[in-house]
Amino acid sequence: MTDFDELAGGDDLTPEEEARLRRVHDLLLQAGPPPELPRALEDPAAAPDDAEVLRFPLRRRLAVTVLAAAAMVIAGFGIGFLVGHTKAKPASFNAERVVSMHGASPEAIGVLHIAAADNAGNWPMQLDVRGLPTQPTRDADYELWLTRDGKAVASCGSFRVHDKTTTVRLSVPYRFSRYDGWVVTVQTRGDETPGKVVLTT
Repeated sequence: MTDFDELAGGDDLTPEEEARLRRVHDLLLQAGPPPELPRALEDPAAAPDDAEVLRFPLRRRLAVTVLAAAAMVIAGFGIGFLVGHTKAKPASFNAERVVSMHGASPEAIGVLHIAAADNAGNWPMQLDVRGLPTQPTRDADYELWLTRDGKAVASCGSFRVHDKTTTVRLSVPYRFSRYDGWVVTVQTRGDETPGKVVLTT
């Protein structure tokens, strides 16, 4: 069952809760089902003659399945908390790839959503960041870069943050296969070289 309205009900949810849960639901659908069990593991008869085959009771197998599903939901809520706690909710963004980012401090996190390339060859992106300090003056920005050999080499755009989750839309024409990751740096106006890294993949 993948219909959000049937799963969530919705009558007792606030608009903010419904939007947050809908984002988590969409992320779980994007992740898809877990990989299927290989045939060699599924069929105990394929095991060597001297191997000891353990069969768990049905009740224990059901418990393990429920725990695995709960773990996936909790992970989804973590991402949903990040992308669902913005004051101004942006229009939906159809990502083909999602990349998580982390910082030196535990509260600094980011999620980069990458959509399919448009007809001109540009890749639309949405970056959600949380936990980065606000810049005290207009002379400093944050900047997203693509990296090669771990070094920032191609700018994807600059942005500023507020004290909660900040969402920015960017678009770049680069071929991602030429790069190995992303970083966010602090940039002082006039700097032509990458500044201090505050988020990385």
